[in-house]
Amino acid sequence: MVFISTVKASKEDFSKIYVVYYPKLVRFSQTYVSSRQDAENIVQDVFLHLWEHWDTIDSLINMNAFLFMSVKNRCIDYLRKQTQFRQKEQPLSDLQEKEMQLKLYSLQVLDENKLSREETEAVITDAINSLPERCREIFILSRLEGLRHKEIAARLNISTNTIEGQMAIALRKLKIKLKDYIPIFIFLL
Repeated sequence: MVFISTVKASKEDFSKIYVVYYPKLVRFSQTYVSSRQDAENIVQDVFLHLWEHWDTIDSLINMNAFLFMSVKNRCIDYLRKQTQFRQKEQPLSDLQEKEMQLKLYSLQVLDENKLSREETEAVITDAINSLPERCREIFILSRLEGLRHKEIAARLNISTNTIEGQMAIALRKLKIKLKDYIPIFIFLL
């Protein structure tokens, strides 16, 4: 799988990792912190930390787990600070308070390392293999090989509308299949 590999500390690799992971991490963060701006700030902080320590991460095996865990921990810190601030400065309604506590709890019990590397790959492979043949082929070309819709359309001699429709089907089916593995599903988005 693309997201599980030993990292070689080159600046080009950092750029590639940023481009691939930034939107996924923002979506993940925004699930918990609600504000897009706060989610972007959290992810930017994680990438800044990664950049500052880039030369020391040669031994990092699972970039996906590292990044999602870092964002998760920063979201927990953010929610704790917001809870403290709200209690002192701007009290929340009971419903808002319960929602914030639920988000904080769900982040605290979320564990990216619950599955081993082999188990994670098996879950992803099984989910992708469960897609209809053409849908699976298009999904692999798009998400795993990184081709654009126009490139896939040219390669398979089909329209970009067909690509978009098949990708929508793939993501809908994968969302159902991977519902218990939210960070994995977010990664595939």
